[in-house]
Amino acid sequence: MKNLVLVVLGLLLSPQQAHSRIDDTTSCKPVTARFCQGLGYTTTLHPNGVLGYNLQQIGQMVETACSPNIATVMCRVVVPECSSEDDSRLKPCRALCEKVKSDCDSAFKAKRLYWPMRLRCEALPESNCVQSQYNPVTEAPPVTCEPISVPLCKDLPYSETIMPNILGHKTQDDAGLSIQQFVSFVKVECSPHLKPFLCSVYTPECVSGKPRPPCRTLCEQARSGCESLMNKSGFPWPESLRCEAFTTESCEHYGVGSSGGICEPITIPMCQGLSYNQTVTPNLLGHTSQREAVVKMSFFNSIVRTVCSVDIRLFVCMVYAPQCVAGEMQRPCRSFCERAKQGCEGLMASFGVSWPHELQCNSFPEVMCISEDPTPEVLNAEGVLAKLNAGGYSVRGKSLSLKTARLLLTLMDVDKSGDLNAVEVFKLEHYVAIARREYVESYQMMNPPAVTQTQMKKILSAREFDLDEGTFRTLWIEYQSKGGIDYDEFIALLTKLQILRDRFQAHQLSLPCDCQVASFSFKQFMKSAII
Repeated sequence: MKNLVLVVLGLLLSPQQAHSRIDDTTSCKPVTARFCQGLGYTTTLHPNGVLGYNLQQIGQMVETACSPNIATVMCRVVVPECSSEDDSRLKPCRALCEKVKSDCDSAFKAKRLYWPMRLRCEALPESNCVQSQYNPVTEAPPVTCEPISVPLCKDLPYSETIMPNILGHKTQDDAGLSIQQFVSFVKVECSPHLKPFLCSVYTPECVSGKPRPPCRTLCEQARSGCESLMNKSGFPWPESLRCEAFTTESCEHYGVGSSGGICEPITIPMCQGLSYNQTVTPNLLGHTSQREAVVKMSFFNSIVRTVCSVDIRLFVCMVYAPQCVAGEMQRPCRSFCERAKQGCEGLMASFGVSWPHELQCNSFPEVMCISEDPTPEVLNAEGVLAKLNAGGYSVRGKSLSLKTARLLLTLMDVDKSGDLNAVEVFKLEHYVAIARREYVESYQMMNPPAVTQTQMKKILSAREFDLDEGTFRTLWIEYQSKGGIDYDEFIALLTKLQILRDRFQAHQLSLPCDCQVASFSFKQFMKSAII
């Protein structure tokens, strides 16, 4: 019966109309062309343009802005609105087409652009059609940018989106429910590009009141990394996310370079918190993922911690996790390598190891490269706190407070300048990382988690803080809460004690006393300073 209906329908309509009626309801695709956004419709049968038209050239014509209605005419012909009804009312009117053609004649000639031969104004309807961009047949409700509320997409480089998205979700609540199906694949990191791609579709960036279209290259990279895992889980790549439906016009905004490289957030712990936070793979040594790179660079972990050179950490990271700008890899200069090598080669030799062959400085360029840290890091207490939070120095969602950050700054601020330079910041991160590990290895699974009094005594003893019972009790009363010490107070307590020890030792250097007297004096000093 269904086939009979289709045959009859085909007799009543022209072949093109019959095909449109049948397919429109099942083949509508999101309008992805950037220059066709905000025209009152969001779906089309031809996301890449009607056969016979060059979408890129049409985009160049629209971008001349030679007429207020240039986008309406070009898009409604080349990327027509998807509809299962008679589409004459969705086409631009003949008079509108002729007006735009007249308005744009001189601008097109100046740009060496030519009116499409297939676009004949006389073939367009005179009535029951779109009169102008500001009077479309289907009025779209006014839309504005709104803060992103979808949890998965809240930590993006952009913070505002616009609805509806190209999948037809009218609210972020709808988009959030739909994107939830991908969360497990994002968590297993099948591709570093999956999350930014999904968010570009479900919560597109809002730019001047319009959504930025998704990038085909980003889609392809996400799909190639995750499709096999998704298939194994019985979850095929959705038809609505077909990469062919997206364009490459806005890819540079997603960090996609002309060579196809894609910027991704740095996940290597040692290279987080640098003057840049995006990298690209393969890296300079051919490692195809950050996971591979972090294993290969483990040799440098202890070397970097010594800060044998102020350049060593940044140089190593610029090799294993090179800076990425608009999809292009930035290389360190030969002079940068030589400074890092000069400062650390002697130390490495004392451990019986030589500078790695793959990092020979003559293999690095002398021009078109990075010769120094472009933004030397100087942080105040607020900056220290922001950096620690960004670096993941938290425990079960509990981060440090500004009060504790000020103590940490006081501890590491050797020159008493009131802020920390790059070397001091790195030493601070190392100090907090060790203290955090001590806490994680000791705390009880309370709610909230905390270190008990007995555990705290063991930790202080291991750090050789020789406190008498009265001094410890005073500290415990000051820092404990609900029977234990939480993460923030734990770091604060250790840091305060370390500051007192450093001050005592600095003063001790000028005291004419032996070790026994110094040991006794330190205990008395701590008691008098704390109680």
